[in-house]
Order: sequence, then structure tokens, then C-alpha cells
Amino acid sequence: MGHDESFEGDEPSGAERHSSPARDLRTWLAGAPLPASLELTLGLLAPMVITIAAALRVASFTIDDAYISFRYAENLANGNGLVYNVGERVEGYTNFLWTVLLAAAVKLGAAPAAASKVLGAACAAGALVPTYLLSRRLRPFSNVPCLATWLLAMSVLFSGYAVFGLETPLFLLLTLAGTELFFREEDAASDDSDARPALVSSWSSWFPWSGAVFALAALTRPEAPLFLGLLVVWHSEQALSRRSVLRLVAFALPVAAHLVWRHSYYGAWLPNTLAAKTGDFAQQIQGGGDYVRKYAQHAGAFLWLGILSVASSIVHRRRSGLAIASIALLFGVYVVAVGGDWMPYFRFLAPAEPFAFLLADDAVRAIAARRERVASLAIAAFGAITIATRAGELVRAQRNLLVNDKGFWDDAAGRSAEWLVQNAEPGPIALADIGYIGYRTGFPVVDMLGLLSPEVSRLPGAYTHKVGAGYTDAIFAKNPRYFLLISSGIDCKTPTVPSSRASYEDPRFKADYRLRQVIALRRGGAWCIYGKTSYP
Repeated sequence: MGHDESFEGDEPSGAERHSSPARDLRTWLAGAPLPASLELTLGLLAPMVITIAAALRVASFTIDDAYISFRYAENLANGNGLVYNVGERVEGYTNFLWTVLLAAAVKLGAAPAAASKVLGAACAAGALVPTYLLSRRLRPFSNVPCLATWLLAMSVLFSGYAVFGLETPLFLLLTLAGTELFFREEDAASDDSDARPALVSSWSSWFPWSGAVFALAALTRPEAPLFLGLLVVWHSEQALSRRSVLRLVAFALPVAAHLVWRHSYYGAWLPNTLAAKTGDFAQQIQGGGDYVRKYAQHAGAFLWLGILSVASSIVHRRRSGLAIASIALLFGVYVVAVGGDWMPYFRFLAPAEPFAFLLADDAVRAIAARRERVASLAIAAFGAITIATRAGELVRAQRNLLVNDKGFWDDAAGRSAEWLVQNAEPGPIALADIGYIGYRTGFPVVDMLGLLSPEVSRLPGAYTHKVGAGYTDAIFAKNPRYFLLISSGIDCKTPTVPSSRASYEDPRFKADYRLRQVIALRRGGAWCIYGKTSYP
């Protein structure tokens, strides 16, 4: 089989596509397509404005893990190398390109937190462009504008993580752009490419730029090969073509170069975070399954409309639709396998969300393409209800992030860091939540969860549960000057998390450390700072 264009599809006929644009509501309800300018405004520009507005509303919150990259970036910019603790080469991040970009911003005089938010918001807005183009690829625009961009703009996962300091928006931009470029390259090489605009045909066939874009995505997040691999699978008959080979080379060379550099610099082929965050597959599957299930409940029932799009792609053999569906589905399977993560609003599923929304978009516009008054009214009602529901959920989620999540981290990590800065002599501090406290104090950090400690990350057990034989030996071998333990009571005698319990119960801790400060949390519990009684 050839490309999508040679398949029997369910798209409107040529006569229908070229019907006169709607002049008023009556002609629109009768099935007339939207004017091109209105389609662009409603389908792309308006969602961009909403995305930026929604991002600004929660821009004051920064995820604690983002400060890990900020510290790596500042050390790199200041000439200390791409390290967290100066003198210790451990890859405790999984976002190389993002961290390097932040280092460049620091070198130019910007604060990493501000740079991450500006760059993130720009990437999120930019990611709507390939989403819009992919929507049009699945089904030409007619009497309903692009809906996938609206669904993204009203997702707190999309607009929130645009400004939380992480690499998520850059990864979304690169994977979506890479996917659209891949399809364009296949279009340009198809039998009817002569019918396409000369510029599109020339730049798309001259070099497969999608390989380079996916390489940048792979330098941003390790999941990028999944996206490119699935696209290649759906075009496997072209695997040995000049275009496909060049694409593979464009992807593989930068990735291989980074891999060699990683091994020479850190002494490992894989980031230390991989071992730290895995280790108990059964627990990962259980946690990941719950994670994906809760996301599906959060996203809403409209997500299931995507089944209609998948069915249509199967029946009409639409390769692009099947590729997009497989990306959404298999990325969800991947998240189940790795167990999700702790961050609010399902951060790990952010790369799959645009592809899932594209399927729902395609299904809704397929119904609207029937060009019947009843269908148009139903779609209009469905759209109004969905937008109202998602707008309400977006506002509630934003309030929850600012009141609960930001409130907690300001209370716990913020106050702990300020006490250490004001009252403690610099020295290694052992703690689990290393982000803001490590960044704010600048103290050497003994990471109790293993992100910065290969000795801990290699131990058996799931993430945050690698506390068996050898755990406390690895921690105390670092000779921390301070411990920060998490307790359920303000007397600090009831540690809650496994790393705090294991450290507290070790005889060396009881013999050598004394309570220095209790950070009593407003919602109960305490973060307890201990200091070594005698430190060289």
C-alpha cells in the first residue's frame, strides 16, 4: 500500500469541500464550511490566547523537581560542569537539552526559573501549530474548527506544565512537530507529489528533517524513540528508501553522540534516574494502572470518542490515523509499565494527551461532516457543554494547584530552606525532596531517594522504597552534616516515609544527630532538621 492519499477514506467529496463558506448561522447549520480566516482564528489563534492566559494564572508555581535542573544548569553556566554537587558526576536528570538551554539562559544573565517559564509557555503555544496541522491532516476542516487545540488549551496538564519549570512543553513541541514533518515527508515522496506545492515537495523530499527533530526530542526526554518508531512501523514498506535511511541517520547520530558523551562524562550508558525510579515491576504496573485510570476519569468521557476515529482509520486504512492512535495507546502502556509519577495532574501522560485529543477531534468532526442540521445542532451543544465543563475543571485545578500544591511546598520546602540559609553552616544535607532546598541553600546534597546516588539507586526495591540492606550504609558513608526527616507529628518521633524511617532508626543517627529545628506544617506533620553533634 502507498500513503494515506491512496487509501479509500471517509473525507468529504471534492464538491463538498469547495462549497461556499457560511455567511450566517443558518447557512452554517445547513452544513456550509467556516471561512478560512474564521477557521484559523477559532481553531488556532484563540486556543493560543487561552493557553497563555491559563499558564499565566499558575505561573507562580514551580514543581520541586524543576529546581534539580536549575541547579545543574547554574553549575554548568558557572563553569562547574553539568553536575548537581560540584565534584560529583552523577546524571540525576532526564532532560539534557532542556537543562543545557537553561544553562545558556543563565549564561546570558537570566534566572533559570524565569527562563524556564518563558521558554515553556512559548513551546506550549508553538505546540498548538503542529496539533492544528495534524488535525487538518486527519480530516480537512469544514463546518467545525479544530477541536484538539481547544481541548489542549483547556487542559491544566498542558497549560500548567507550560510554566512549572520542566521540559514537558519542549518535548510536546518537538514530538508533535516531528510527527507532522514525518507525514509531510511521506506526502512529498508519494506518487502524486507533483500535485503538491513545489516548495513543500522540495524541502520535504530534499532531507527528512523529522529525524533531526526527533533527535532533539530524544535529547529532551528518553521516550522520543517510541514516537518515531511507531511512525516508521506504519510506513515499514519504505524502511530501506533513501529518505528513511537519511531520517534514521539524522536521528541516530546526535543520539549516539550524546550517549558516548554521557558514558565518558558520567561513566554510565543510562541516566542514574532510571535505576532510581524503577526496581519493582509489579508495584510499577499497579501504580501505573491506577495512574492511567485516574487520568481517564479526569480527562472526561469525551476521550472515548476517539474509538470512533480509530474504527474509521481501520475501515478506511488511514495510516496517519492509525499511527496517531498507536502513539496515544502505547505511550499509555509505557506509563503503566514505569508506574507513573508523583506530580499533580498526570505529568507523565502529557506527551500522549495531544494524540488522544486528535482522535476525539477527528470523531466529532466526522459527525459534523454529515452536514445535517441535527448533527450540527448536536455538535454545537456537545461543544458548549464540553467547553463549559472543561473550563470549570480548569479553574478548579488551577485553584487546587495554587492553594494546595504551591501552599504545601512553600510551607515545607520553602520554610525549611530559609531556616537552613539563615541558621546553618554549609555542609552536606541528607533529604528526600532535593529540589528547592538544594537549589536555595546551595548545600551539597545526599539524596535519600537515589537520584544523585548510584549506591542507592542500584539497591532492590521500587522508587522511594530502596531502603533494605545497605541503604543506611550508603547514606552515612556520605557523612551528612544535616538530615531532613519527614514526620507525622511535631515531636519528630514518628517518621512517615521509608527513607526517613530507615535513617531515624539507625543507631548511628541516634548517636550522632540532634534535633535542630522543627518546621511544623500548617496541615499537620513536620519537616524535622537534625544536625550532627560534632562535624569536622
